[in-house]
Amino acid sequence: MATLLTTSKMHPELAARIEASVRGVEYKPGAARRLPPRLVSLARAALVLVVALGVYTVVNGRRRDRQELERTRTKLLDTVGAQSAWLSPEDKDAVTRDESWLMRSSGEYEGDLVSAELRAPGALTAALARPTVYVRGALGSFKSPRLIADAAATSGKDSLLLCLMDPPASRSETVLFEKVRVAYGGGPAVEERTRNVRRLHEAIVGLPLLLPPWSDRVRSAADGAELARLEREVERTPIVRAKQAVRAELLLAVLDEPSDGGGPTELDGERAHAVRIVLVDLASEKVLMRAHRLVDPTWISLAKKSTYASGLDSCGLAFDVHQSLGKSTR
Repeated sequence: MATLLTTSKMHPELAARIEASVRGVEYKPGAARRLPPRLVSLARAALVLVVALGVYTVVNGRRRDRQELERTRTKLLDTVGAQSAWLSPEDKDAVTRDESWLMRSSGEYEGDLVSAELRAPGALTAALARPTVYVRGALGSFKSPRLIADAAATSGKDSLLLCLMDPPASRSETVLFEKVRVAYGGGPAVEERTRNVRRLHEAIVGLPLLLPPWSDRVRSAADGAELARLEREVERTPIVRAKQAVRAELLLAVLDEPSDGGGPTELDGERAHAVRIVLVDLASEKVLMRAHRLVDPTWISLAKKSTYASGLDSCGLAFDVHQSLGKSTR
């Protein structure tokens, strides 16, 4: 506090001693000047406010994180629960059931067979309009569940499936090629024609998400990073199609036997080899058709052979299967 008893020309220590005397306090040489009590009170209040604000920010942030975590958890459980609610115990065992049939079919060939219900004209086409799961691969890739999963991952809807479901009018290359071209184009055109058929791969990758252990992982996820991983898993998995695949009534499997090594291999990999086609009614556990046929691309014109040999062979095989059904007596 300034006083009239001091001037700017006084020695600082003398001026400080006079000011201390006026205030009624003991003068201590070298002591720092105290802040006014009001300013000290304001500083303390500000410090308390800053600390309180920091605590509130941390607590509120954690609460928001927990709420977001629970929202994500609930969303995942609701998404999966909506698809799995109507799965029967048989549906939950669908992949294991399909694997069993495939491993059996990859063993020693049991001979051609056509059930009575497939011998009438158009019966195979009508049967393949039912919900069906489809897979095609090399014979050796159906020996174990792991190999089956690998084969299913690369097995798509091809010209053999398309031509079995909607057989060509004749076996001429020109007629076959019209269907092969659609199959090679893929996309909506093929999906529209095979809407009731799902790939086995969709069941293999999607079914685990529809089973209780996966939901348990969601419930026990401790942090956002783990839930984010599970959320990405749902986003990239075709859950709706997986549900359709596990509820399929028929299994259509095509097993390509190894080539005997004779003859050339075309640029697209096609070569003369035997093919097994197996159609199973999954509900009745009955084989509806089992066929063993040879395909050989040597009949295909040079203009089409390099690019479409496999597709034309497959569509021609489908035509042959349809033609042979009425001739079967077994």
